Amino acid sequence: MCAEQLDEQSAGLPAATRQQLLEVLTWLRTFISRPNPIIGRKGSVCPFVEPGLNRFRSIRFHVYEGELRPAAVESVIRALVARFPTELPTAGMGREFRAILTLFPELPNDAGLQFIDPVQQALKPEITAQGLMIGQFYPGCREPGLHNPDYRPLEAPHPMLVIRPMQLTDLMFLFSRPEYLSAYVRRFGITARDELTTRIAAAGVPQLPVNWEAVLDAAFPPSHAG
Repeated sequence: MCAEQLDEQSAGLPAATRQQLLEVLTWLRTFISRPNPIIGRKGSVCPFVEPGLNRFRSIRFHVYEGELRPAAVESVIRALVARFPTELPTAGMGREFRAILTLFPELPNDAGLQFIDPVQQALKPEITAQGLMIGQFYPGCREPGLHNPDYRPLEAPHPMLVIRPMQLTDLMFLFSRPEYLSAYVRRFGITARDELTTRIAAAGVPQLPVNWEAVLDAAFPPSHAG
């Protein structure tokens, strides 16, 4: 379902499901796409949401209606990933503002930690390898903000899994494991160790992980440093 036509397209859904969809859309419009001093930096909470909703109309909603088993959810998310390249717009700048938000109307709001987190972690390696990101959102998500540890950027009105393109600013989410960092350098054509370290400095990463040197060596072995 398209965000700009969500009210109309969701009319035939169960009332509780429709309410969840509209509540999430309101959250995107009134909170995520607007500035907030609590995030610890300038700009909107997510700078990609407002253009995705309005200028490019590239945000889609998907309602999960299958069994609430991790394997079943993973299968559906993989199918969404496979079709992601065909989601509109398929050309131009708007491609970078695409996203698919999958909601789980039958999943209790307090089940995010036990259900959404494990599915996201299981799928993250294969999805990042394709140049995409998968994010977990749910009420009470305790993942801290990068610029303000007291801010909870992944807390949302209802449980969701979100697929979107990998962005340059995602570097700070991808240096915890060698395969994530390798996916990042492939996605953006980074060919030298020095180029990567320069981007890290420009990204303003608050704190590098303790295993950073090992991760960096995996992406660019010292013998091939640029």
